[in-house]
Amino acid sequence: MGNVVLFKPPRFGVLLYYPMLEAFRSAFPTGVINIVYGQGHVVVPHIMGSGKVNVLALIGSSEVADQLKKSHPKTNRLRAILGLCAKNAAIIMPDADLDLTVKECITGALSFNGQRCTAIKMILVHQSIADAFLRRFCEEVGKLAIGMPWEPGVMLTPLPDDEMVSYMKTCITDALAKGAKVINAGGGTTVETLFYPAVLFPVREGMKLYREEQFGPIIPFASFEDV
Repeated sequence: MGNVVLFKPPRFGVLLYYPMLEAFRSAFPTGVINIVYGQGHVVVPHIMGSGKVNVLALIGSSEVADQLKKSHPKTNRLRAILGLCAKNAAIIMPDADLDLTVKECITGALSFNGQRCTAIKMILVHQSIADAFLRRFCEEVGKLAIGMPWEPGVMLTPLPDDEMVSYMKTCITDALAKGAKVINAGGGTTVETLFYPAVLFPVREGMKLYREEQFGPIIPFASFEDV
């Protein structure tokens, strides 16, 4: 359609895009796909400040989105497509197949340590099956292999930075102070940047984990009676 793209990769996972560069170069005319590297808070404000960006597509926090939009000199002309702090929920009904649902929820919540924008960030389970579901869920979490990403069969790996470990500890402390419990053995245990998954129940309104996207291996559970 004649539009060019300037893509700023995220801090982690930059190497993922390396094999795509050749494909982009083969598929598109010169200059259509452009990639800029560097620290986001350094390079992106300058790009937005140029006024040459017509559409901003951002996966990040609302705070960052506000800053970037305000740095554009013609905000009335800027179109923004924003994916902000996704608190994706899984809703478990009374007639759910427990074996299948537990397996799917573990994959959804813990693949890539839950550090995906599309990961399950909250599980709402019907009260009538909550005890059985939670028991089975914790049993299966306890079977997950720990190691480095390149080792076969490994599901749980160290996180890419210390900040996430600190933030998740804060979320757990907040939830425990407001009535939740860590219900799986060893949940929340840390060694350097390895954070063992923590299953918390019951998570309620007023807790950080009820609204904020944890973006890591914490699985908050809440029960419900009526949809």
